[in-house]
Amino acid sequence: MSRRLIVTTKTPEETLAVGRLLARSLVGASCVSLEGPLGAGKTVVAQGMCAELGVEGPVTSPTYTLQNEYEGSGGRLIIHVDAFRLGGPEEFDDLGVLDRMETDTVLLVEWGDRIADALPGALRVEMTPEDGDVRRIAIHLPDGVELEIPAAPEGS
Repeated sequence: MSRRLIVTTKTPEETLAVGRLLARSLVGASCVSLEGPLGAGKTVVAQGMCAELGVEGPVTSPTYTLQNEYEGSGGRLIIHVDAFRLGGPEEFDDLGVLDRMETDTVLLVEWGDRIADALPGALRVEMTPEDGDVRRIAIHLPDGVELEIPAAPEGS
């Protein structure tokens, strides 16, 4: 049974920090489903995760290429997929991404809710934009994944 944590961020920098925090919880081969409407901050979370995993250089949404690959610390492979234009789990399978998952590969899937059947056991990050830059982020943790969210500083 999964657990759910709710985080509210007020700035893109705070949303980026959530991505960094999520990356610290990943052990071994991991799949993260980034979910939410256009402009919710999915790519910002992916950028934070990639930065924490040691990716140097820009991390961009693979909207038109469908997938980007990055090398993290120690040669760790990070595969970043945008499932928005995929017709369903079958088209995701055709990309061959799951065949390339190694023992420490990280798979980040924007619009992962569109292919949820292909991502069993994924850590789900459901993002809801609110006023301005405010984001409500629901983190659905699969069994065995631990995550500690630090308390917000007083007055924030």
